[in-house]
Amino acid sequence: MKPCAYTKQTLLDHSIGSYEDLVNFKLFDDNYYRVVSRRLESVGISLSAKEVKELIKDLILLHDLGKAGEYYQDQFDDECNTLNNEQPSFLYHEIGSALFFYNDYNAKREIRELLALASLNHLNAIRGIWSYTQLMLPGFDERMLKLERYGNVLLEGLKDKLSSDAKIRNYSFDDFSIMIESLVKRNMKYKYHKVYILLLAPLLVGDNLNSLKRNSKGSRFVRLLLKGEYNEDTSL
Repeated sequence: MKPCAYTKQTLLDHSIGSYEDLVNFKLFDDNYYRVVSRRLESVGISLSAKEVKELIKDLILLHDLGKAGEYYQDQFDDECNTLNNEQPSFLYHEIGSALFFYNDYNAKREIRELLALASLNHLNAIRGIWSYTQLMLPGFDERMLKLERYGNVLLEGLKDKLSSDAKIRNYSFDDFSIMIESLVKRNMKYKYHKVYILLLAPLLVGDNLNSLKRNSKGSRFVRLLLKGEYNEDTSL
């Protein structure tokens, strides 16, 4: 049932599955959340380890919210089968996810910015985007940011798992431009943007582990994780 994350996979299934796979993998324990809490405190953001854990849970559950855009969902029937037997595309879906976190997630501004940065970078697709304009995003369609219809269906399915109630709306490319301009300016002034990677790391693991169930080969990143061979010096 729509919204869909991929062929024959609902977005709700992928969202919950990504978090469950992260928990079951047991790479990120309470010690990790305590470290993140201390690092956030060092840049002026006060969150307990428990609050950090809930924040990361919300991030993983909602990281693909941008896939709820009408542009993407128009590729599927109600059973998440692709129309015309074409492989679906989710190009730029992280923009919609980031706009939700930046504008409408229930948290202080600094936290919303960190979540937006993690969401933008979870595919390594938007890194270094600071000077982008709409003309520099070939194939961009504003229907990619029309999230209200299907996004709220996902949020309803996740309401008992999220830390607080959430609602989503439709966005525009102007909203994206405003977000990027603000992130650039504040990144030059504040140090806390450097710690978003601590939120991104568990998201990358959970997302990739769940995607492995759809693609049995998986990425090199996942294969190294499963073999226990990944370390900070490993080139991805």
